[in-house]
Amino acid sequence: MRRHNLSVLLSAVHRDGPLTRAQLTGALGLSRSTVGDLVGGLAEAGLVHEGRPRAAAGRGVGRPSLVVTPRERSATVLALYLDVHWLRAAVVGLGGAVLERGTVQVPSEAPPDRVAALAGDLAARLVPEAADRARLVGAGVAVPGTVRAGAGVVGLAPNLGWVEQPVGEQVAGELEARLGRGLAVAVGNDADLGVLAECRRGAARDTADVVYLCGTWGLGGGVVSGGHRLTGSRGFAGEVGHIGVDPEGRPCHCGSRGCWEAETSAAAWAAPLDVDPEAPDVAERLLERLDRGGVAARRTRERVSRSFARGLASVVNVLDPHVVLVGAGLWRDLWPVVEDDVLPWVERLVLPALRGHVDVRLAGLGADSTLVGAAELALAPLLDDPLALAPA
Repeated sequence: MRRHNLSVLLSAVHRDGPLTRAQLTGALGLSRSTVGDLVGGLAEAGLVHEGRPRAAAGRGVGRPSLVVTPRERSATVLALYLDVHWLRAAVVGLGGAVLERGTVQVPSEAPPDRVAALAGDLAARLVPEAADRARLVGAGVAVPGTVRAGAGVVGLAPNLGWVEQPVGEQVAGELEARLGRGLAVAVGNDADLGVLAECRRGAARDTADVVYLCGTWGLGGGVVSGGHRLTGSRGFAGEVGHIGVDPEGRPCHCGSRGCWEAETSAAAWAAPLDVDPEAPDVAERLLERLDRGGVAARRTRERVSRSFARGLASVVNVLDPHVVLVGAGLWRDLWPVVEDDVLPWVERLVLPALRGHVDVRLAGLGADSTLVGAAELALAPLLDDPLALAPA
């Protein structure tokens, strides 16, 4: 029971930031003495600290409740996002603070062992000191593909060209070689981790029904329904990018034709506008081309926006989310420009009962959603058993 209570308390201050003992007592339904004992245990382990609250005007008579704050550098994790052309990394501390970050470009069609080696190099640069490395408690890896939960194996990542790759094992080996210590490595789908982050720290806090969309060269979806993430029987739930929107449309990496991602990805935009779809800065190039206008730009904008609306309406009709979040990737950059093209079509295509209730907005954490989600995945074991996994 004490382990459970420690987990709940540390999770609360990790998620919500500084909380008074009185707030924790009310939120957890525990006695003041029990909360005091739990806070003392976490403080002794170096995971939290207590301090007096700032003086507040008009405060009543009595001794103010101590404020419990997570020590952000006491336990840290590496968050890695292995995208098609970029490897993004961050060091994230308890409480969700991003302490360090870095990015390296990935060679086209790089095999997973090469990307894992780049991850090891980047991690060594972000955490150069032995003392900081000793505070690392794990690593989380986000991949644009299907992942076998618990095994760290990427079953299929079409846009990376990876099939049945032990990415978790490969990254763990490179991190141990470069950091001089072994770390537990957890691997997750990028959109699933994005929706996790947005529900905990972003635009969907306290929202039970959410769809999160992300991607540039593909289109992934993370789904939370009734407060629970949808995984499906084989972990494929949320692969919304493969909703068919045009049976005679563009070929997709999955082997089908006319998938939502094939009709709305960078390639669908770029070909008619004479833009290289594989350019790492493809979003900036497309925005510049759309801004110049012309017949090709107008027709492409209308066609791709309508295709995006078809897929989005299908998602809304099937899942009835409270909110749809446009997350990291191409569509986040394009959304302010094409929102007024997309939403009227969505309103026409959704069920009559849903018209006027479609809430589509930008993700609150921006391009960091997936990295923050990877960090949350890596911190989960510590939050589950704080005293067992706290750095010495």
